[in-house]
Amino acid sequence: MAPHIPGSIDDKLLGLYLSDHLTGATAGVSRIQRMAGAFADTPVSADLARVSAEITRERDQLVTLLRDLGVRQRPHRQAAAWLAEHAGRLKLNGRIVSRSPMTMVLEAELMRAAILGKLGGWQTLEELAPELGLDPATFTALGADARSQIEAMSRVHEHARSNAFRKRGDITT
Repeated sequence: MAPHIPGSIDDKLLGLYLSDHLTGATAGVSRIQRMAGAFADTPVSADLARVSAEITRERDQLVTLLRDLGVRQRPHRQAAAWLAEHAGRLKLNGRIVSRSPMTMVLEAELMRAAILGKLGGWQTLEELAPELGLDPATFTALGADARSQIEAMSRVHEHARSNAFRKRGDITT
């Protein structure tokens, strides 16, 4: 059976819900790709690279899902999310030209929270999958990936916070 939204499900609400998740995924891809590049010289670079690749792939899967279900994409929302994510980089962090050690702490916290939100989306789709003509196992696996990504971002956060707020002479390795 081809994926579809049956009459028992409010197609407008589900469409908005999925579109909002796509908007979040768009901002998330932008942020995690920037983090993977900016922190490539750190001990957590492998975690960041893996999470970046997975989140990028998942966003593509979400685009395909929306198309398959006939859900209208809202590119203006995605563009606004992209702009907001980039504007967020302009915040004052106490440094003019260099990256603040606080940046990685905050970005790891933001990504961890975003991935937790994404996990909720996969759980919702796992529950609705049979009615939508989709395989629930797909979303079970995506949920497991999200949990693994949360663990990875927790390692990034642990690394970042261990030194972010110490004075230069007091940094531990």
